[in-house]
Amino acid sequence: MKVELTDLSIAFRKAKVDLYYSTNPSLFAISDYEANLEENLQRLREKINDRSTTWVKESDFLGTWTLAPKSIKFSEEKDAGLIHGSPEDEWVGICKAGEKATAEFRLMAKCSMDFHVLSALWVLKVGHLFDERLSTNVYGSRLRRTNENKINELSLGSFKQYLKPFRDWRDGAIKTMRTALDEKKKVLALTADVSSFYHRLAPGFMLSEDFHEVAGVELDEAQRKLNKLFINALIAWAKESPLKTGLPASAVVANAALIGLDQFIEQQVVPLYYGRYVDDILLVMENTSDIKTTDQFWEWIFSRDGGADILGWDKEKNPEDKSILFKPDYLTNSHVAFENSKNKLFVLSGGPGKALVNAITEQVNQRASEWRSLPNLSENPDTIATDLLKATNHAGEQADNLRKTDALTLHRAGFALNLRDYEAYERDLPPSAWQAQRHAFFSAVIDHLITPVTFFELAQYLPRIIRMAVACKDFKILGDILHSLRKLMDTVAKDCEPKIKAMSEDVELDAKEILDRWRSALNDSIAENIVAALPPRLAASKVREWEQHVISHWRRITEALWEAGGGLSMFPETIEELEGYHLQLFSHDLAHVPLRFIGLPKEMVSRRGIPARTKLIEAFVDDVLPVDVRSGVKVLCRWVRLTNNTPGGLYFATRPFSLQELYLVAEEPFKQKSQRALNQVVLALRGFSTKEQKMPTWGKNGRVLRVPDGQPAPKQTVAVASWKTSDKSFIAAVMAKPDPDSRRRYQRLNRLINELISRPDGAGYLVFPELALPTRWFMRIAEKLKGRGISLITGVEYLHARKKKVRNQVWASLTHDGLGFPSLMIYQQDKQVPAPHERVELDKLGGFEMIPDVSWERPPIIKHGNFRFALMICSELTNIRYRGDLRGKVDALFVPEWNPDTDTFSSLIESSALDIHAYIIQSNNRTYGDSRIRAPYKDRWKRDLLRVKGGNHDYCITGEIDVLALRQFQSCHRSPSEGFKPVPDGFAADMSKDRKVLPKGGA
Repeated sequence: MKVELTDLSIAFRKAKVDLYYSTNPSLFAISDYEANLEENLQRLREKINDRSTTWVKESDFLGTWTLAPKSIKFSEEKDAGLIHGSPEDEWVGICKAGEKATAEFRLMAKCSMDFHVLSALWVLKVGHLFDERLSTNVYGSRLRRTNENKINELSLGSFKQYLKPFRDWRDGAIKTMRTALDEKKKVLALTADVSSFYHRLAPGFMLSEDFHEVAGVELDEAQRKLNKLFINALIAWAKESPLKTGLPASAVVANAALIGLDQFIEQQVVPLYYGRYVDDILLVMENTSDIKTTDQFWEWIFSRDGGADILGWDKEKNPEDKSILFKPDYLTNSHVAFENSKNKLFVLSGGPGKALVNAITEQVNQRASEWRSLPNLSENPDTIATDLLKATNHAGEQADNLRKTDALTLHRAGFALNLRDYEAYERDLPPSAWQAQRHAFFSAVIDHLITPVTFFELAQYLPRIIRMAVACKDFKILGDILHSLRKLMDTVAKDCEPKIKAMSEDVELDAKEILDRWRSALNDSIAENIVAALPPRLAASKVREWEQHVISHWRRITEALWEAGGGLSMFPETIEELEGYHLQLFSHDLAHVPLRFIGLPKEMVSRRGIPARTKLIEAFVDDVLPVDVRSGVKVLCRWVRLTNNTPGGLYFATRPFSLQELYLVAEEPFKQKSQRALNQVVLALRGFSTKEQKMPTWGKNGRVLRVPDGQPAPKQTVAVASWKTSDKSFIAAVMAKPDPDSRRRYQRLNRLINELISRPDGAGYLVFPELALPTRWFMRIAEKLKGRGISLITGVEYLHARKKKVRNQVWASLTHDGLGFPSLMIYQQDKQVPAPHERVELDKLGGFEMIPDVSWERPPIIKHGNFRFALMICSELTNIRYRGDLRGKVDALFVPEWNPDTDTFSSLIESSALDIHAYIIQSNNRTYGDSRIRAPYKDRWKRDLLRVKGGNHDYCITGEIDVLALRQFQSCHRSPSEGFKPVPDGFAADMSKDRKVLPKGGA
């Protein structure tokens, strides 16, 4: 069986995404390869289909290796009584004492693009068979599959996303421990991981027929040839590296290596819980043998049937280390050791055991809550460094007095959270709105992160910091960062002995080569991330700032890369040349700003970092891609108006359109005739097909939008926001100018959302007033609320069209489970006619006219799951015909408002609840208040389920509406005497059939 060009194009799609999300993505290498994709794949195809297999050992194909910082180690303990506030002073003090630290590096593969494509092809043709044989107890690095459990060839990337499998792996063990302890069982819980697993694993076992038998995999002749090609390439690469062993590519091989361990534990140990995340193991078992020590535990494991054959003490190690070797017959040349220092055994029982499990759970929930929350940066730039740094004692605990203070430290998890918050500000706000906070953050980074000890622990975050500085055009600060990095490289070279982790003492490697490899990798990363984030259009003042503060550093970096033979293929120096490189990365969806942003509505995303459409580099890939991908991308190009210039980044996306974004760009996405086109696009981008009966669609008469969402709920909890939008924000939105209050407004919004998602009452809907949110914030807020199952309904700022036309819309992000996993759909509804005062203000401020994008004569109805509701914007509630059209058709009416005439609307709300006979949810600008949920209850004191007005701060308050009780009341032939006010005359004839239920019985 010959490998076809389409096979390799699919493999490249996966390899590109896998590499992009790796720790060293090589953006320039991906971009150069994709620029001549057909030629490159044709050449690779000829080699794969050739009878010769020696080409996989060629150095040009194998690539090389590089180094990443791991840690700085000291041979002697530091003076415990001497505490420095400055990391630089501390380092100078250590070096003056005559001590030379050890700079430890981790070896990383830097394979050629051909190698990565071959690896992805092997996964598609061979590796998936081994992945399929893995137990369901193996969570990490599992391949993307279809609902039929077949390898998903069209999905972008090979592997499932990291977060959910990791949580399932971790939470499964905790849940099992808690259940066992509740059942009065004594419990043993083991955590263990393999030391330097990838570096000490020899992949040759994948060629063994004996191993294939253990794994239960049979390969045909073509698969055996491809397997031999790929595994021989892995072996050849390892021999060229300083470690002489190791695994440069494919986590599938790493997972397969431990199949024997999975089988032994599941069949012979039979624990209460077993979970493996690649080489990290969690095991929970009942302590029936009254084991009290780690040695007793492992001896018990070894005594199981076949245990001594594959597990045992590492006798070559110091006896006190007590490392455990995994040594099945098929791993003869590998060293798979669970080192004692990394193993933990928990012996748990009774109340103390429960307390420990509860404490762990609390920590997990707290960290999850921190990651789930929206950013909330300090108002005062002077406290930024304080937020990043913590005074700690030697145990890593935060110090609460001077005597307990040993150091100021940057903790990895805390720093990652802070950096995520700053990145959110960079995406959602103009740079001028938060300059003081950002500059304070960069100063703290220069002072405390770009120092040897901290940098070696947190180097993985440097690319993101550089991107943020470049994207915000902070070129003076970028120059300071590059200067500090140069000093750092010189300091490490002068004061440290370099060492590669897991390298044998027998291998001699010059210290200069180690440092040169690291410098080259660091320079490569700096250059890539500067180009990736460089805005395509720079003002003259910013060009001067670049030339004054950055150009000298840039020349030094690119010259070093040129001499090392890596990085850029030419020597760009001028801003125009750099912008050309940025355009190339953007066209291939490798830049800081995703390519898809060019196709989203202009109000949804900042235009910073997005080049002109006419400049995009067109891709010619029709001859290499499958028909399903080509047809789906062509439909997408029509939607986003890129039919004349289709860039490669749409065919080979790293960050494709999400389903909810497709609802914003698709042509009439909720009509039956559009479902096929939407399915084509989803299949091309995501690799799975939608089912029309499960997708949101308009009913036959085009009035009811049906959105599948789980089982019918008898009650709904609604959160009503008391939210203020100021007049100056309103004016800025009308004039399409930056909001002078954007940062404080963004902070207020994030605080309100964080407060809501931290509540335990489980709101299903959050309602904001009219014109409440900028559209560019909508998607981020909607995604965050989706994580808690909350749908968002809000008025958005005016959308501007041509010829001084504006639109006033309410947007709803509605949770949707029709695809088999939680997702969102976005619904937009226009206000049909401006309110009288609104019309005057629009004309006065800029001669604007409000015209709806989509007109309607009767209010549309949304059936979300089984909950039927409608939306009206402020003055539309005064239209008696609209209200009459909804009578008997809805359970609730949502009304976002900006309305100072609360007395008039109070009467309208009260009468609407009775004549529509539904729940009325009103959310008004906090300046005027009277946000409430009104119900047609019989008892007066019940009718306002909630009602709020005023206050100095934004907040939201929840109320529960009983949908089932309302329907049961309305479904009676004659209105009962209890519960609600009688239905109005003629209501029964107007009531929708699918709202009718069995009436509630009574004595």
